[in-house]
Amino acid sequence: MDVIKYRLRSKRTESLIEMAQAGLKEALDIIVERYYPMVVKISSNYYAPWAETSDIIQSGLVGLIKAVYYFNPGKSKFSTFAWRSIDSEIKSFLTYLNRKKNQILSDAMSVDGLSTSSEDEEAGYAFGTEEGISKSALMWYIMEDVIKELKDIEKEIFSMWLNGYSYTDISESLDVTNKKVDNTVQKVKRILKRKLGNISDMILEELVR
Repeated sequence: MDVIKYRLRSKRTESLIEMAQAGLKEALDIIVERYYPMVVKISSNYYAPWAETSDIIQSGLVGLIKAVYYFNPGKSKFSTFAWRSIDSEIKSFLTYLNRKKNQILSDAMSVDGLSTSSEDEEAGYAFGTEEGISKSALMWYIMEDVIKELKDIEKEIFSMWLNGYSYTDISESLDVTNKKVDNTVQKVKRILKRKLGNISDMILEELVR
């Protein structure tokens, strides 16, 4: 396998793409190596709460691999096509992540007047209405404040829970009991509701002035 890769390194990218599209894994590996710096560069332009840099880079790599298999040499340069595919995949990943987190947080908080409807979520996280963006920003501001009240292990538990892991997955991964996981989640929900209540009071005070 190393011999194959050694021979492939001198090939032009277009030739490697043809081989990768034909099913040669080593050709795809070489392309990924060549364009990994591009993935990292594009990934550095993005940030999202609860998204690790490695997760953003991983989604960019998915975009790169898609570019390899969907590339048509007669339509554009591969570097241009790959850039667009990587950038698009990262945006899609972050949009999905934000929608998912927004839904989880909305369900956890369940406070009348501040919870968003499904239509608001779609609009806000499609980079749409100012109202949706404002609500989302408020929720993330509160979340950052909540995290300060958690112990290190609780932060890890809550982060995994927000990322969709089951109680069993979390307990096995972090070597804690299911009860510990549930207690942490319930603790965060209580903190969220308390902080949202305080913010609601402040908003009302401003309105009646």
